Amino acid sequence: MSAVVTPRHRVARLAPGRIAIVAGVAIMAVVIFAAVFAPIIAPHDPYAQSMLARFRPVSAEYWLGTDQFGRDTFSRILYGLQITLWTAFASTALAMVCGTAIGILSGYHGGRVDRWVSAANDLLMSFPQMVAGIIIVALLGPGITNLIIAIAITAFPAFYRMARSAALALRERDYIDACRVLGYSDIRIIVRHLLPETLDDIIIVATLWLATAVRTESSLAFIGLGAPPPAATLGGLVRDGFDNLLDYPGLAIWPSLAILIVMIGLNLVGDGLRDANDPRATA
Repeated sequence: MSAVVTPRHRVARLAPGRIAIVAGVAIMAVVIFAAVFAPIIAPHDPYAQSMLARFRPVSAEYWLGTDQFGRDTFSRILYGLQITLWTAFASTALAMVCGTAIGILSGYHGGRVDRWVSAANDLLMSFPQMVAGIIIVALLGPGITNLIIAIAITAFPAFYRMARSAALALRERDYIDACRVLGYSDIRIIVRHLLPETLDDIIIVATLWLATAVRTESSLAFIGLGAPPPAATLGGLVRDGFDNLLDYPGLAIWPSLAILIVMIGLNLVGDGLRDANDPRATA
């Protein structure tokens, strides 16, 4: 039977990447806290317009100034974090569940279905990620739900390949053959043995893909394919700021820094988990 990975073993394996993980978790904790409690933290209504408050500089009243419609930039960034993080987490979770399930089933059973699904996956991978996202959103139409579906579809190949390759490597192991001899059902073998063996790698892929999902959502919002106005999104804020980049560069710089901080935090966590899962780091 497969070796049991206890919580103590998992914690010990985190040691090689603990600095990156701690730093990344600390950054993301602050970001998530700001997004969740945005209605409480935000000093102003992010959608309230005031022509008398247009292009206000940084001050005690407007911490990051105001935009061309007199809306508080800091408040809009907080609410933009909500949409960006929700889109990234929801799309990654959808891709992880679907990609992992289909990948394990395809790799475990093999045969004609495996060839068809792998061919469809290769076709999807032949499109650059941003191009695929633009095509899917253009077909489905703008909106948060359609954006989540589009990003999930572009993320699907990463989880499918990881899960399928793991299933192909594990399905011929002696303990899997022993489970078949004992009369275990395929579902029991997959849930009790294959899935736990691939879980660490899937979590690492999911963590790293979260940063990609944030970048994709921001890029699509920047070109007008994100959440429709007046919803505040980080990519949309950067796009709006570009209209006044020379006179008021802060309108584009502040939301860009927010995107950068989120991506740094997610990448630190993902890189730390990957280092912790590297056998060479724990040898």
